[in-house]
Amino acid sequence: MTATTSANGSAASGFVPNDDDLLVVQNLRKYFPIQKGFLKRTVGAVKAVDNVSFRLRERETLGLVGESGCGKTTTSRLIMRGYSATGGAIHFKDRNRGWVDIARLDNRGMKPLRRHIQMVFQDPYASLNPRMTLLQIVGEPLLVNGVSHGQELKDRVAE
Repeated sequence: MTATTSANGSAASGFVPNDDDLLVVQNLRKYFPIQKGFLKRTVGAVKAVDNVSFRLRERETLGLVGESGCGKTTTSRLIMRGYSATGGAIHFKDRNRGWVDIARLDNRGMKPLRRHIQMVFQDPYASLNPRMTLLQIVGEPLLVNGVSHGQELKDRVAE
């Protein structure tokens, strides 16, 4: 194993990737403030995610499993940058830029990565629209990200 330094200095934080790593989450935290009173003073915090760490290797599938309210969705939203992390690091191996700490990216820096990272929710009734065809559901991300159009889109969805 060798440390690689990305443009944002990831190696300085103790990040050491394996050759086959794709996503490395280290000590991820998300605390939501508890505010009280007219002036909205912060009096505490809800620890939705506290020191979560894992590695996802290339060609692996990861399922976050746990009881309701344990932080599965919050962890996924932190990786997708739907929420900003309170602490920790989310390293993703981008084909063009090398290792990138997603937790430190702004929306503009995150945009090119969104086509490579996705969440699939456990409740198909909440995540699949029964009024859409399979071609529309599976093809929508390909279309939105400019990956495929027309017959190529149909072929990729069929694949």
